[in-house]
Amino acid sequence: MKKTNLLFLFVCFFASFCLFVGKAKAQNSYFFPKETKFNPAIPTPEQFLGYPIGKHHTRYDQIISYFKELDRVSDRISSEIFGMSIEYRPQIVLKITSPANHARIEEIRKANLARSTQNTGDDMPMIMQINANVHGNEPSGGEAAIMAAYYLAASESEETLNWLNNMVILLDPIQNPDGRDRFVNWANMHKGTPFVSDPLDREHNEVWPGGRMNHYWFDPNRDWFLGIHPESRNRMKLFHQWRPYVFTDHHEMGTNSSFYFDPGMPSSNNWLIPKNLAENIHIRFAKYFEKGMNDMGSMYFTKEVFDKLYPGYGSSYANFYGGMGLLFEQASSRGHIQETTTIPITFEFTIRNQLAMALATIRATLGEKTELIKHRREFFKAALDNARKSPIKGYIFGDSQDENRTNALANLLLMHEIEFFEVENEVTLDGKKFEKGKSFIVPTEQTNYVMVQSVFEKNTKFIDSVFYDASAWSLVHAFGMPFAEVKTPLTKGKQVARPKAKTPATVEKSTYAYLIDWVDYYAPKALYHLLNEGAVVQTAFKPFAANVGGKERKYGYGTLVIPVQQQKISADSLFRLVQKVSKAAMLDVQTVSTGYNLSGIDLGSGNVRTVKKPEALMIVGAGVSAYEAGEVWHLLDERIGMPITKIEMATLSRANLSKYNTIVMVSAGGAFLGGGYNAIDENMKNRLKSWLASGGTLITLKSATEWAIRQGLTKEKLKEEKKEESKDKKEPKMTRLDFDKAQATEGAKGINGSIFEMDLDTSHPIGFGYTNRKISVYKNGTTMLEPSTNPYNTIGQYTPNPLINGYISKENLKKLGNNTASILVSSEGAGRIVMFADNPNFRGTWYGTNKLFLNALFLGSLISSPNFDGGEATDE
Repeated sequence: MKKTNLLFLFVCFFASFCLFVGKAKAQNSYFFPKETKFNPAIPTPEQFLGYPIGKHHTRYDQIISYFKELDRVSDRISSEIFGMSIEYRPQIVLKITSPANHARIEEIRKANLARSTQNTGDDMPMIMQINANVHGNEPSGGEAAIMAAYYLAASESEETLNWLNNMVILLDPIQNPDGRDRFVNWANMHKGTPFVSDPLDREHNEVWPGGRMNHYWFDPNRDWFLGIHPESRNRMKLFHQWRPYVFTDHHEMGTNSSFYFDPGMPSSNNWLIPKNLAENIHIRFAKYFEKGMNDMGSMYFTKEVFDKLYPGYGSSYANFYGGMGLLFEQASSRGHIQETTTIPITFEFTIRNQLAMALATIRATLGEKTELIKHRREFFKAALDNARKSPIKGYIFGDSQDENRTNALANLLLMHEIEFFEVENEVTLDGKKFEKGKSFIVPTEQTNYVMVQSVFEKNTKFIDSVFYDASAWSLVHAFGMPFAEVKTPLTKGKQVARPKAKTPATVEKSTYAYLIDWVDYYAPKALYHLLNEGAVVQTAFKPFAANVGGKERKYGYGTLVIPVQQQKISADSLFRLVQKVSKAAMLDVQTVSTGYNLSGIDLGSGNVRTVKKPEALMIVGAGVSAYEAGEVWHLLDERIGMPITKIEMATLSRANLSKYNTIVMVSAGGAFLGGGYNAIDENMKNRLKSWLASGGTLITLKSATEWAIRQGLTKEKLKEEKKEESKDKKEPKMTRLDFDKAQATEGAKGINGSIFEMDLDTSHPIGFGYTNRKISVYKNGTTMLEPSTNPYNTIGQYTPNPLINGYISKENLKKLGNNTASILVSSEGAGRIVMFADNPNFRGTWYGTNKLFLNALFLGSLISSPNFDGGEATDE
């Protein structure tokens, strides 16, 4: 009886094992139809995970576990945790090569860097990198990375062994682990059995903000150039450690599309990149991709839609270092199966296409090794030659009044491995003074000259008028940084090799008052923490000069005044708090012993006004731009250390508005339009008006400004487009155009991202802390405002010839430079609306305009409109 039971159990086990092995073989035959030799000691993804790839979305922790298992069982693979995401998910990279190459991996890495500029190391293995899932809800690339890792660990084919002997393949499976898990949980929790292909099913329609973005709702695929987030900074460091020749970036697009691979639009390549990349190497690689897709019968397209102008894409960053970034875009199942205009698209199918292209890229990289090595060497040689021919020998930059902002730009240059040096002696160029110890000089004669140009140069001439993303990105303008071109021989100080951080001067104890210059980028951080700890802080509405340590020191608009006696905390507690804040915000705090100033207002003047702690609410949810909301959240979280309440528009009616003195409304938009702020009903609009009348500050950006004006929350006006009328003045004049010119014609009417000059009223609280009236602003929308009828309420206005960098149509440029406002403030009862036509917090990089928003947040409650008779309205 016992033998019979044992036999029965054995038969059952054997049958289950055979079924399991059969399924694994079936998956292999689908994903690897021409491959039959696999090492059975390497577990397939299905054997490890318990389900076939494509039938379930794989959580990020499971991917990590499988990769560590491959590291354990395979001598071809080693894994490395190279960073952590914001939500503390480890970032993993696999190094895949032969055991012999693993034994000399550091030698290979160094040789790869050396051969970029030297005629050596051609026989050393090639370096390439496969990357996927920078957008969290584009999961097929991540699943394909799992299959690619298995294939490279288990395949016994001659081709695979040749790859491993002659290449080091880096594999970063998930570039956005936080967004990926957000989407994976959504897709799996709504998965039906059987699968539901109806596009309207909940599985295929994420709720706001969706899984595309990272923790702070930023697009990580714009952050390679900006380095705002830890995931990006970690990836940049990994990239520069290895400098792969080829760098893939696997994405997804609309369900009814097919598959895209490079080359892109003929006009899509950055003008700084040698044409050899687009006209030779991209074409060579495309032949491999063409064969791979044709072998499967998959449809595809090239030479449309996507561009490589901006250096901050995963598919373009490598181009600026003599490599080649490759973009793959797969039509998305956005779930497990979804109907299309032809046949339903399955998750499995999307994974197979991505996998085939990853393997085709490996094949092409080795096949085109000679061309790739030649291209990189010629790239850096041409960069040096062009630098030597340029009349510009370098760039000098620095703001002596704001070391923190200066250091932020300097540290970003270090991330890009740009060489720069301290200024040895004080320099005056273009009427700007650059002080020793507070300024830096960037020579153009360096191998990374192309990236130096990207940081400092501007361009206003373009072949095309339609852009996939931005047309301008010069970092020196984003940081609002004083800079000048150097056209004479350079005098350089010590090279900067480590991140810069300001060490504030020791704070001396005062019996009268402490002063903080509002010019410093982190002054708002200091202000918030002082207020949050119970200190009374005031701000100066007029400039003055004070005696500090026996010397005259000038202070501008917005200077923070912290009295010692007029406090709810003791003088000793205040001193300790000021010391702590000075260190945390990396800024200097000065001590004064008298309120009688050398010139300007005294510290007891009525023009020194008490600041209220902001209690801020931001409206979020369907209909709101997650990007812009995330930029506000990130700014306050990461740089100010201030909380902001985020309330869904759908639940706004439940909020007690009296709890908040500030409400932020960013643009409507994104993938979840939902009618934008039109979802706010009449009752809620009336409540907002009452809240404003009671003293609240409403801050609106771009289309939220348009909404506030159209809903009658303010009497300010939009600059509407004036339509040309026919001679009889009965009907608008209409020009007939060909259908295929629609995209170019209509696309040119937009402003997709350019940099403009604005004249700022620096005497207004919104302009406090700025020392120059002319500042750079980023505009990526067509919101335009009429100047206020109150002459004091137009805080910012575009200059008559405003274009600094990027593309804008002649019509829009004329309109923008014709008396168009950028920032308005409108008093509404005891409150006010601060209206921005643009986004001062764009992508977390616009250090130069962040303070405009922070001024609205911290000083908005102090704003009142001056009367026309010369008197001034009270704050009450």
